[in-house]
Amino acid sequence: MSQIITLTVDADGIADLHWNDPTRKANVFSPEAIDEFVVHVDRVVSDDAIRGVLITSGKKIFNAGGDLKMVGGFFEMSADALWSVMARVMHSFYTLETCGKPVAAAINGHCLGGGFEMALAAHARFAADDPAIKVGLPEAGLGLMPGFGGTQRMARLAPWQRAIEDMLVGTTYDVKTAEALGLLTGVVPAEAVLQIAKDWLLENAEVQQPWMVRGYGGPAGTPAFERFFHGLNARLTRDGADNHPERNLIAEAAYHGLQMPIEPALRVELRRFIALTRIPTVCETMQARVFGENA
Repeated sequence: MSQIITLTVDADGIADLHWNDPTRKANVFSPEAIDEFVVHVDRVVSDDAIRGVLITSGKKIFNAGGDLKMVGGFFEMSADALWSVMARVMHSFYTLETCGKPVAAAINGHCLGGGFEMALAAHARFAADDPAIKVGLPEAGLGLMPGFGGTQRMARLAPWQRAIEDMLVGTTYDVKTAEALGLLTGVVPAEAVLQIAKDWLLENAEVQQPWMVRGYGGPAGTPAFERFFHGLNARLTRDGADNHPERNLIAEAAYHGLQMPIEPALRVELRRFIALTRIPTVCETMQARVFGENA
């Protein structure tokens, strides 16, 4: 069986979690990749020789997100079965960010959807200085929504109003824009991205996600938060809630999730994702946008 992801540990204790699917042009979260990813994360947690984790890719596309064939199958699964699949990935991301070891992503190509959600769960994200590289959460452009924690982490890293508006329509960013928004730690020369990310890991052994630091205060509970969501709800209602159910559910996930600590907030997002897959027209919309209007 071909290995999609490998884990090797160097003399400094830095584990290279390396994606390089030999059967595909781009790395994606397929059922096989999820199985391998979960195993490697378990090793990261249990192996005392590992001091930090560097997520890398052997493809020109760092990670394109969920395998669309797998996602199409979500609409046929029971809610309980789908919860089990999605929660495995979401839990692995949460485990990485809370395992007490620094995690960094060295992004050398497009990093989108579930791939970007994986990167957002890292403590640092360094991208090659290439204007062609796109990062972000484009799911809404397919009639879908993030389901691996993207609505929660992106709205906590970037200016939250901008992040929510962009997720509603599936905006992606060039690396300089992503850096300016706080979604990337640094944009560096392509030939140096691996070394710079590794150096960061060696220098930041005690790092935490911003939302895990004691005293973290998100936007919830402020007058601006309530005003924004009141206006957003009115706009979505005016535009026709049935026309874009993904937008309504992204907004719900952000509104409720940002009022909670990250762990229950992730479950809020997952419930909305599963609710989206229970809407028959969503699958039709996704297939039309991916494969053409006659799909």
